Amino acid sequence: MEPVFYWIIAAVVLGAIELFTGTLVLAMVGVGAVLAGIGAAVGAPFWLQAVLFGAGSVASVFGLRPFLKQALESDRGGDQSPRAFGMRAIEGAEARVIEKVDVSGGLVEIAGDNWTAYPLEPDQALEPGDRVTVVEIKGATVIVWKQS
Repeated sequence: MEPVFYWIIAAVVLGAIELFTGTLVLAMVGVGAVLAGIGAAVGAPFWLQAVLFGAGSVASVFGLRPFLKQALESDRGGDQSPRAFGMRAIEGAEARVIEKVDVSGGLVEIAGDNWTAYPLEPDQALEPGDRVTVVEIKGATVIVWKQS
C-alpha cells in the first residue's frame, strides 16, 4: 500500500477520535497528517513527509486552534461552561403535557418531540396543557415535576 494511504488513514482516525474528545488537538494533528499525505502523493521522501507532518501539526495546534476555539466559544456569549448535549440537555428542560400524566404514565412534548412521562411524586396527576420540568431521564421515559 502506498504511503499516502497510511497518512489518509491516520488523518481519518485522528478526526474520528476528535469527535469524542472535542479538544481540537487531534483534529489539528490530523491536519499535519493530511499535509504529509499530500507530500507522499507528490512523491516526497519519507523524511520530508515526517517534517510536513510535524510542522503542519505544530503550526495548526498553535496557529489555527486558538482561532477555532475562540470562534466556537464566542457562540456562547461569554459562557465558558460546557454545553450539555444529548440526553443531558433534556434534563431541566420545560415540557408540555399532551396526555394525562399519572402513576400509569402519560405523554409530554419536549422541544417538538413526544416522550413517555411519569410524575416525580406518585400521587401527582398532570393534565394536558400543564407546564412541567424534566427532572430525570430513565431510558426512553422522563420523570417530570409540575411547575408552579
